[in-house]
Amino acid sequence: MTDVTRRVEGAALVVEINRPDRANALLGRTIRGLEAGLDAAEAHESDATGLAGADVGGVVITGGSRHFSAGADLAAFTGSLEDIGFDDELERLCSRITRSPLPVVAAVEGACYGGAVDLAWACDAVVVSEEARIGLPSTRLGILYNPVSMARLHSRLGSAVVRRLMVLQQELAGRELPRGSSIVVQPGAAVETAVRLVQAVSADRDTTAATKAVLASLDSHAGFDPAHWQAEREARLVSPSRRAALESRRASIRNEQRA
Repeated sequence: MTDVTRRVEGAALVVEINRPDRANALLGRTIRGLEAGLDAAEAHESDATGLAGADVGGVVITGGSRHFSAGADLAAFTGSLEDIGFDDELERLCSRITRSPLPVVAAVEGACYGGAVDLAWACDAVVVSEEARIGLPSTRLGILYNPVSMARLHSRLGSAVVRRLMVLQQELAGRELPRGSSIVVQPGAAVETAVRLVQAVSADRDTTAATKAVLASLDSHAGFDPAHWQAEREARLVSPSRRAALESRRASIRNEQRA
């Protein structure tokens, strides 16, 4: 049985963690399976499964209807410095999500613990069941969380929430998350809602990728310099895709005015 499955729903590629016997706990191979899903979605030609990347408008990452993920599979850890390899793989995936030219949305039901929290909030949006359970048991396990991951969570969830999750070791329900950090839905509706979000997107991939790169730079608080992005901004302004999008929008407005 594969750790990760994927299916196409309209313009959305749904990438699903598939380790139900371990509450979708993450292994290195699970992370690589998620990366392969991104590869397929971003491809401009059909991959070996027949998936046409050019037809995919965005990605939904989910664990299905029961659990998003219990986080790292502790059964695979050794309690040595070798364990840092898992953190490195997970951070590579999260960084990849933030740089993807496609919108990526997490759909969270049930348990979302540890590294799974980092995975979900690396996405552009998180759709979470109001009864989902969010936890970061790192300090209980004697783990200093990856500082890069902590910085991203601090930026996206806020200092007060991260302190409750990490320092106080509180577990929060989806309904308790701060306004704006997620889209809270009724239990069982996360995947459907996330798919609708992705299907509604209509955007140029290169411009989306550049926009996400700027946002990732802002998230990192690493001396953001607007001038660094000026050349990319100017290139986008004169690109053929922008001119085509402008003309399409003008034509749409003219048709609306005639109607």
